[in-house]
Amino acid sequence: MFGPLDLIVPPTVLLTAVLTLPFTIASRILTGNFSDLTVWPKLKHLWFKHFWWWFGPASKPLFASSVRPLLAEASGIVLDIGPASGIWMPEFGEAVKKNPGKIKKIYGIEPNTLFHPQLLSQAKANGLAHIYEPVAAYAEELEGKGIAKGSIDTVITVHVLCSVGDHADTVVKELYDYLKPGGQWLVYEHVVSRHTAVKAFQAINNVFWPTLLDGCTLDRDTEQMLRNAGQWDSIAIGPDPKDGYFETLPHTIGRLVK
Repeated sequence: MFGPLDLIVPPTVLLTAVLTLPFTIASRILTGNFSDLTVWPKLKHLWFKHFWWWFGPASKPLFASSVRPLLAEASGIVLDIGPASGIWMPEFGEAVKKNPGKIKKIYGIEPNTLFHPQLLSQAKANGLAHIYEPVAAYAEELEGKGIAKGSIDTVITVHVLCSVGDHADTVVKELYDYLKPGGQWLVYEHVVSRHTAVKAFQAINNVFWPTLLDGCTLDRDTEQMLRNAGQWDSIAIGPDPKDGYFETLPHTIGRLVK
């Protein structure tokens, strides 16, 4: 996107994540919630929430031209996986305004419940309160939340499969099972670079990346995992045309139909 300057993106993001941590610690001390500082999963989720509070909206313009047309294809009953604070909620709102009834229900699958108040607020602000429901669950827990396998028309993953841990391939196959025959998976994910030198640079930064960014990884071959998730009627995914050689957060984008 920016040529060789793309190489400064991972170190810059890591630095800003580190600089967010003192704010997170101070917020717990000032509110008297000291226990949050002694439990790593709690601290990690809270830290990422504070980081994403500003980084999500700040980085959105870099990806909006790719993501907006993709989200406009959503229809029926939708699983929006890992929406965090809901920065793409306005795009869903626009889609519903343009074509009322095209989207019947949106489940925002967000295990980090610290984001749920923001999701509900965003849904209300964008005219989606009647169809949007945050769900505190991981992929393997969705049936227990009343979401049946084979019942979903659209699965959406935008910048989330990088953060699902070492069992990402299992998560992808699990989500595949929730799609109806003919259901679609809309994807925009940053993935491992196709270029050896940049891939090595990703690996160096990835030593710190998952710890500082709530489990996110830079070097996951998400595109191949999606292709192998199950039997697809059609696969139309590939590199984002905007990505250049030096892109340290290259993306795969497109649509798969079960």
